[in-house]
Amino acid sequence: MKVLVACEESQAVTKELRNLGHEAYSCDIEPCSGGHPEWHIQADVIPLLNGDCSFRTVGGMEHRIDEKWDMIIAFPPCTYMTNAGAVRMRVKGKIVQDRYQKAMKAKAFFMQIMNANCEKIAIENPTPMKLIALPPYTQAVQPYQFGHPYSKRTCL
Repeated sequence: MKVLVACEESQAVTKELRNLGHEAYSCDIEPCSGGHPEWHIQADVIPLLNGDCSFRTVGGMEHRIDEKWDMIIAFPPCTYMTNAGAVRMRVKGKIVQDRYQKAMKAKAFFMQIMNANCEKIAIENPTPMKLIALPPYTQAVQPYQFGHPYSKRTCL
């Protein structure tokens, strides 16, 4: 499978997909910290989302996706959408316009990923504020990791 892992500088997911034999690429505006620049696209992910694109990895290789991606996995920034940040959205009962605008920009980015021309899309983000009004087809799950008894409510 040809897999785009969006907003992933660590390459943790990309490396695991590569270990399973998939042609996976991480994409982030940040440099990769996972040690595989040959698999990392340091650029805005938006032009890549629908496939039918060419790109250069940090390692200098040119690549081409002739059709759409087989799968997109994304971890978009959540700072301005998360329910945990709701306390900063209002001051004395009034919406902080700057923060609201940043939240709407984050939602638009999230929705561009969600609406990409790809049949298999998974997006991880913490539970958003109701004010953000993400579509109802996102599911809230409580992941557990490495056998820890702790979880955090998130949308996947």
